[in-house]
Amino acid sequence: MMILTYFMCAVLLSSAAMVIVSKNPLHSVLFLVTSFLSASMLLFLFENEFLALFFLIIYLGAIAILFLFVVMMLDIKYRELQTSRLYLPVGILIGSTMLIEVYGAFSKVFSKYTNVSNQEHNSYLNWYDMLDALPDLYVFGQIFYTHYVLQILIAGLILYLAVIGVAFLTVKSAFSRTVNEQSIFRQLSRKDVL
Repeated sequence: MMILTYFMCAVLLSSAAMVIVSKNPLHSVLFLVTSFLSASMLLFLFENEFLALFFLIIYLGAIAILFLFVVMMLDIKYRELQTSRLYLPVGILIGSTMLIEVYGAFSKVFSKYTNVSNQEHNSYLNWYDMLDALPDLYVFGQIFYTHYVLQILIAGLILYLAVIGVAFLTVKSAFSRTVNEQSIFRQLSRKDVL
């Protein structure tokens, strides 16, 4: 279990870094999908099924498809991306400032002089095991696929149509690159006979 947790953390960190580092915007969106998927798997491993399902439905199902649609429709040229290197010093300054702030906040909370057995901290009592014996995933499955099955199927169909629409629009524009030539004789003629 711990090995799987460490593996998913490594996948999450590496895919999040590749979202920023990748030069191709389509690859960045695919790495973003991978990071969302690994984050939801981590939440499943931590037995937080509600947030994991929320990540899968909202982030992977809607937002990542929207990003994919926008990136494929914009058709960004690589020459335009080369000018973004001018912002590297400002990005390094802001990133280093954020890292210093995060390090300062964590060093105060997790110092070696922190006494965990102090009475200021609350003791943890697991009320979940005392009150509810059913896992969240079982409860959501029962509710979604009995009472709300039609709404779930309609939402899945809408997302499926969005993916098909993105693929159709992108592939159609890739194969239909015909050269439109100007016909001066046809434009100047009074009758459209040519």
